[in-house]
Amino acid sequence: MNADIWPVILFYGNVIIVIIVFLILIDKSRLSELLPIGFFIAVENYTFEMLGIHFGYWAYPLDNPGYPEIIIISSLAYFPLIAMLFYQYLSKSIVKNILLIAGFVAYNMIIEIITVTTTNIFIYKRNINLFKVLMIYISIYIIIIGFGYLYKKLITINDRRM
Repeated sequence: MNADIWPVILFYGNVIIVIIVFLILIDKSRLSELLPIGFFIAVENYTFEMLGIHFGYWAYPLDNPGYPEIIIISSLAYFPLIAMLFYQYLSKSIVKNILLIAGFVAYNMIIEIITVTTTNIFIYKRNINLFKVLMIYISIYIIIIGFGYLYKKLITINDRRM
């Protein structure tokens, strides 16, 4: 099998798995609460991708078989679905939430390490390392929690006004 096909199989296989898991696990009765989380992460992730490319922190080689679909699919489908699943399982327990963050971050880091070490999907530049990536993922999950909290507050305030 051609070595150039492995990045495509890895990336699209992972996306398909996330879509299937999402469709099985998502609480459809909470979609109106979860969709804004997904939209927020789509905008945030796409913006973050564009800034990373613009400032040269990473690149997607033009001869890469998945360019530029990787940015679009990961930003507008993959990460929003993961964010909605993550937010769905948040609880009032800080310990459970820390364990949830740790699990989701571990999943993202495993995929990141596999992607970086086995494919040519993208190239890190300017000495970015996996510790920085780890910090970015932890920050993103904390941002999701913060956005969800603010969104709930906004909805509550709007509901009181009506």
